[in-house]
Amino acid sequence: MTNIKQYQSAKTKLIIGICLLFGAWCLGFAAQADTGTTIDPSRTIYAGRTLGMGGAGMALINDGEGLFLNPAGLSKLNFPTATVLSRKLFLEETTYSLLSVAFPTPWGTFGLGYTGAAVGGSYPTTRDPGTSRIIVNPSLEAVGYENSVLLITYARELPWQKISIGGNLKFFNQSIVGGGELARGTGMSLDLSAQYRPLHYLTVAGNLQNILGGSLNWNNATEKLGGFNKLGVAVNVLGSTAEALYKYSSPLVASLDLDIPRNVLQSSTLFHLGLEWTPIRDIILRTGLNQEQGGTGLTFGVGFKNTAFRFDYAYAPRPAIAGDSPHYFSMSYVGDRVLETFLKPKSKISAIKFISPKDRTITESRSLPLVFTARYSEVYDQKTVWTVPILSATQEVREISKLANLIDVRVGGYPVKTAAGSVETLADLNIGRNVIRVTGLATPEYINITAEARILRVTPYVDATLEYWAADPIYLSSTLGLIKGYPDMTFRPDKGITRAELTAVLVRTSTIDPSRWAITEQENKFTDIKPNQWYRPFVNMGVDLGLVEGYPDKTFKPNKTLSRAEGITVLARFANLVEEPGVSFPDLKPDFWANKHISSAKKIGMLKYLEGKDFEPNRPFTRAEAAEVLYRVPSIQRKVDDFWNLGKIPPEVVPPPLSITGVPTFESR
Repeated sequence: MTNIKQYQSAKTKLIIGICLLFGAWCLGFAAQADTGTTIDPSRTIYAGRTLGMGGAGMALINDGEGLFLNPAGLSKLNFPTATVLSRKLFLEETTYSLLSVAFPTPWGTFGLGYTGAAVGGSYPTTRDPGTSRIIVNPSLEAVGYENSVLLITYARELPWQKISIGGNLKFFNQSIVGGGELARGTGMSLDLSAQYRPLHYLTVAGNLQNILGGSLNWNNATEKLGGFNKLGVAVNVLGSTAEALYKYSSPLVASLDLDIPRNVLQSSTLFHLGLEWTPIRDIILRTGLNQEQGGTGLTFGVGFKNTAFRFDYAYAPRPAIAGDSPHYFSMSYVGDRVLETFLKPKSKISAIKFISPKDRTITESRSLPLVFTARYSEVYDQKTVWTVPILSATQEVREISKLANLIDVRVGGYPVKTAAGSVETLADLNIGRNVIRVTGLATPEYINITAEARILRVTPYVDATLEYWAADPIYLSSTLGLIKGYPDMTFRPDKGITRAELTAVLVRTSTIDPSRWAITEQENKFTDIKPNQWYRPFVNMGVDLGLVEGYPDKTFKPNKTLSRAEGITVLARFANLVEEPGVSFPDLKPDFWANKHISSAKKIGMLKYLEGKDFEPNRPFTRAEAAEVLYRVPSIQRKVDDFWNLGKIPPEVVPPPLSITGVPTFESR
């Protein structure tokens, strides 16, 4: 939605009011009082934009002039607005003034307006009996007149967004001074208005002036307040936004108003037709047809906009008033948010994107298609300043970037062809970690831009292929030397893991001083572990490191297959997790002994493979599960990152050769 509302309601024309007002006063106050209908100066708008369009602005004008024409049009203001005009009328005898301000708030738009005319030192006239000409009557003293109205305005947009309502509470003041006497009349009334946008380019509006009737109370008489029923239509014929009927860079708006008299000194409906065109930014051209009681006049106008201020000129000859100057000038503060943007270059960084293969891919292939975008990103600090003239200024600084293509693109130091910033080639892989390094130059400084894709080529296990659910943890654990496969190229992922086997895995992940092996080798910690068994040094070291515990009867039960609950408990302790009370799986009982360890493991994401499933605590804890859960332990994740980023593989943790007297099977895997 644009800052300037294109929908406004209607109001009546100033020409009839001023003409009747001063014509009646010139004939004598008493004669006007006898008519029973007084003049409402708030319906006579002498401002440049309205008059330049022939007085047609009810569904269009939304600034300070709109307060008088159709207060409902102020409902969508984004900024405070004001209009001021002061000029001489009627052979320089009459001073006309107009002033309005409106303020948008979260509760609606509030406004205040004043308009009035004053005549000072005007001599009464009479008809010369001999020539029938109007001449000054020297027998009467000069008189002064004043007619003004103060308006308090409120407008609000209804929840349907396309309908707005508004109203003017008006306080009238009229006075006449002559012969040393003062006559003053006061009154109050109300205008109600609305506007509606049935189509994106069409706005209709209506205004009921002085709908409550009311009267002007004088010292010795009462006059009835009249009014008009006003209708208006505005069409956004051309424009660059979605609110126009036809798309065009130079906006063109057509407007039509009808003034239907109600209890006023006028018997016929008047029309006002206007066009407003903006051929170039901040210059507005206007023309219109203005119908009054005395005839129809062709009007012209031009507006100049400078940030939040608009200066309007109108040429509007009025056949009903002899000797009137047709030139009108007004100034409005219409509010605007001036946007200024400053860009400060910051850096140029890699925007190379690997389409295939993805970074950290595990594959068994000797070569892979290599597809990537060879681009870099130009990074800027964008400072945006929004200034509302006179009122405020705010600013925001944010980082933005735009992409550009690299030149002299190379893969592994060899140049490759690029097409619109894209590259397709083939990458050969060795067993183990492979780093595909892409380089290119960013112009005009020829800054070197690089990116890497890391690929792990493995020899797959026959029973745990790369499509297996735990493939990544299995192959990374094997590569890091934590859990290995068997000599027959099997991994046996569904085989239950024993206490001794899991203890050996955890010891392999630890950093151990070699001198400690000799000490622990001499100890007989458990009655069911003999000196010549392969897992004895691992179990003893695991106990010394606090990774595992034996049973009260001095046994360890090394060949016992762990249950899922036992395996998760061991790994939770290994990860030094804080125990978490509560039940984390629906099939676990509240008093289950391992709840606090299972909950803590689930909380940090070690049990992702069981999401949406039962825990089944007594189910055997398999080698694949051990690889998966161990892979998600934070300390192991750091080892995995070190491998991908640096190619770093932890040194293999093996007891001294004399310690291994048995035949190694799984334990060394």
